Amino acid sequence: MRGRAIGLGLLGLGAFLLAAALAVRLFLEPALVKLPLDQTAAPTADGTDVDWFDLAAGKQLRGLEADVRQQVQGDPGSEAASEDVAVWNFGSTVTSTDGTLLNAGTYRVCIDRRTAEAVECDVDHVDYDDDVAITGLTLTFPFGTEQRDYDVFNSTTRQAFPATFAGTEEIGGLDVYRFELSIPETVIRSTDVPGALVGEPGTSTVTADIVYSNERTIWVEPTSGVIVTSEENPVTVLQGPDGQTGATILSGTFAGDGDTIAAGVKRAEEYRSQITLVRTVLPLTLAGLGLLALLVGALLLRRRQAGGAHREELFEPIPAREPQVQ
Repeated sequence: MRGRAIGLGLLGLGAFLLAAALAVRLFLEPALVKLPLDQTAAPTADGTDVDWFDLAAGKQLRGLEADVRQQVQGDPGSEAASEDVAVWNFGSTVTSTDGTLLNAGTYRVCIDRRTAEAVECDVDHVDYDDDVAITGLTLTFPFGTEQRDYDVFNSTTRQAFPATFAGTEEIGGLDVYRFELSIPETVIRSTDVPGALVGEPGTSTVTADIVYSNERTIWVEPTSGVIVTSEENPVTVLQGPDGQTGATILSGTFAGDGDTIAAGVKRAEEYRSQITLVRTVLPLTLAGLGLLALLVGALLLRRRQAGGAHREELFEPIPAREPQVQ
């Protein structure tokens, strides 16, 4: 009787564990594997071969070195933040080594916490212009990043451009995907400038276009979608009415420094471990234990049934022998 009770108990436990494994994938994973509301990060980068036009002095400076400071800060208290949407703020400054501010920018984006895509909301903006439609990916890639192209938003042009999958690499012992994004020359606005700045010294003032282009490379840990580091080569120049290129407002090579890369690797490893635990390790462990319990329970019941049948054969009454007439 005891063996039968244990067998039935193991069958029940096995069924429970299998149901738990399914529940982890169907309910626990979607609840846990999503972007945080309170995200924080402070990546930094080094700028080399930086050209910058000093408007105050009217002078073109070349070959500068610069520091880039960025800040990502989630806003869980925002009215747009929810179970499905995260609100993240981003700010960036570029400063020369002598402390001169070369460039600055900020934006606020609402992000789908599962796909990492920007979603429309009432609180997003680019440099406090809330009429900009932010689309595509912004500050992170999706969980389970694939080897395909993704549209990535560029705040300078206020457009999304395709980031093309370009191969796999290793950074700090971590396997990452490399994406390359090319932004063609794009007019971001027009402004009146002295003619000398666009090759027309004889004209006091002309209307020139501010033209921006960029070549950017992004390294992404695919399981977590974390951007481990990036490198870019933005070029912003003045272009005169006849198409002649004039002063360089800002250009250079900007790449994440060692501290940023190390922090990106650490963050990606932590997120990857958590995701792997919920997506793979926990459900497979529960399923394995469940199948084992079902197997052992079934074997116990089978042995119990076989033992009962054997005892019935041993104790089967011997039929009475009829008297023989001699």
